[in-house]
Amino acid sequence: MPVLVFAGVWFLLEGRPNNQQAVGAIFAATVSLWILEIFPLTVTSLLSTSLLVLVASVDEKTAFGAYGDPIIPLFIGSFILAKAMEVSGLSARLAWMILRRPGASKTPGRLLFSIAVVTCVLSLFVSNTATTAMMLPIGLSILAKLNSDTRGGPFAVAMMLTLTYASSVAVGTTIGTPPNLLALSQIESATGYRIGFAEWMIFGMPITLALTVGTWALLKILYGKSWPSTGHKAELAAEELKIAGKLSPAERHASLAFFVTLGLWMGPDLVGMLAGDQDSVYLWLREHLTATVAALIGASILFIGAPQVEGKPVFGWAQARSIDWGTIMLFGGGIALGQAMFASGLAKDLGEMAAQAMGTQSIWAITALCTAAAILMSELSSNTASASTLLPVSIGLSLGAGVNPIPAALGVALGASLGFMLPVSTAPNAIVFSSGLVPSKIMIRNGVMVDVLGFLIVMAGLYLTLPAMGLTGPLPAR
Repeated sequence: MPVLVFAGVWFLLEGRPNNQQAVGAIFAATVSLWILEIFPLTVTSLLSTSLLVLVASVDEKTAFGAYGDPIIPLFIGSFILAKAMEVSGLSARLAWMILRRPGASKTPGRLLFSIAVVTCVLSLFVSNTATTAMMLPIGLSILAKLNSDTRGGPFAVAMMLTLTYASSVAVGTTIGTPPNLLALSQIESATGYRIGFAEWMIFGMPITLALTVGTWALLKILYGKSWPSTGHKAELAAEELKIAGKLSPAERHASLAFFVTLGLWMGPDLVGMLAGDQDSVYLWLREHLTATVAALIGASILFIGAPQVEGKPVFGWAQARSIDWGTIMLFGGGIALGQAMFASGLAKDLGEMAAQAMGTQSIWAITALCTAAAILMSELSSNTASASTLLPVSIGLSLGAGVNPIPAALGVALGASLGFMLPVSTAPNAIVFSSGLVPSKIMIRNGVMVDVLGFLIVMAGLYLTLPAMGLTGPLPAR
């Protein structure tokens, strides 16, 4: 089957320039291998990167350099922090604290919604990668307490997908995700109009709320009939917390690393909110204190003065090296494929061909096309790369048609965060996939439905709010 897919796409793209034929065929074959799981997904990623060098003539250093992308050490630091929370017992304690609240755990639906809200709120201010990495051990602990940590199990799948969906749909603030900041910059450059923090929330928060509720409702419809009972867990959780007593030295140490990392993740944006986005301190922090640097600093704290049991540290390299390195390599392969799609120009050319074929001219037709293209493109690579590629296209299409480019640019920014089909579509997808509880076929099938739902909600949100804000007609003076 993958061979037929490769041959079919090769034939369809015959005559395309810049190795687009080979890159497109390799990408299609790789996706088919991920779906069929003929090889382990990590092996498929490594094989696809090798084929980029062998068949598509991508430079070896460029192709395999994707495994050194800054998001890879961000994964490593986040996974080490998550492993420390698990080993120390901190994640289990947090799970019991959530289950102890009757309002949050009376029914499995309420429990899942509570997890979604906590995850989404965190992700409004912290990167979705970091948020998912923080919440994963808590979600796994809850599943263990409910005896529902079975691969492909209804509640296990719903819990894991809740983490990735809720962290990625947090587009309600300008600092929630990089594509939002890219859109702000390019909109201001093209139109001279700057969307403020509060102004963004007018359309962004309703969309975030609708996406959070919508994805939760979809998972409840798909899996809710087979969820375990949680009504009796509040009393059990209270008893478990009583037995656990005060925080252990290991839990305190993991908490210190966690809160230091959280502070470093949030620090630059908080400085920007208080001092302004042109403040020299903020600009320095944004440039140097990146999410990757913060995660690695926080993870390093775990190895300084770690509590010992029987002469051995509770958390050391023996525990750190047991993180899921396969998922890290899997995401590296996805980055390599995405970079090849962009570098060859195939991704951009496909978008422009679609625009010409549809003959889009109205403001909402262009916005719909650009939003859909951003969602699809974010399946191939990071949301930042997708937004960077499509934002100039969306603005150019709008200006060429003589319409306000703000809706289309916002559609790209919001849509770029909503690709959920593949394990490598987003970092949160890869993180929850590392749990081993979500088969790739289920992730792809559900991802298609969430992609469609996300498109509809984003379009409805922009259509209902932007005209009232004066962002669809002649640009308001600032």
